[in-house]
Amino acid sequence: MKNRIINLFITAGVLLLIMSGCYSFSGGRLDFKTVGIPVVENTTAEYRLSEIMTNTMITAVNNDGRVKVSDPEKAETVLELVVTGYARVPFEYTSQEQVNQYKITVTAKAKLRSAAGKVLWESAGLSGWSAYQVSESDEESGMKKAAENLAAEIIRQSFESW
Repeated sequence: MKNRIINLFITAGVLLLIMSGCYSFSGGRLDFKTVGIPVVENTTAEYRLSEIMTNTMITAVNNDGRVKVSDPEKAETVLELVVTGYARVPFEYTSQEQVNQYKITVTAKAKLRSAAGKVLWESAGLSGWSAYQVSESDEESGMKKAAENLAAEIIRQSFESW
């Protein structure tokens, strides 16, 4: 009898583990199927941010999978993004008080509009940040990581508010 109960619990546990692997979470259904992402406006002195943010935002929406990226003139909605700030500040120092890491913060404002022009979602205070090791070649990778974090926050706020 004792072995039977143990076998029952083991079987139930294995089934529970197997079934939990079949379950997944995804964002809610959106009222639109396409979003246009025009070239991101950049009001900072860091010229690379417009291209980095545009490409990162398109990739992030595609990876999210709830909507398809489309031509802004043909899409049901348009996600407008303006980069409003860029900061690079020391983040970590060595024992000799030399900068070891920098922190990059990218700030932006974003607006999701319907094709008819109605504002569906808007936020003026968005930011993403990243830290990178000191070297000339790493600043751009830090920018890209900060852009990825910003894009994830924009998707979280704009798509998940539905």
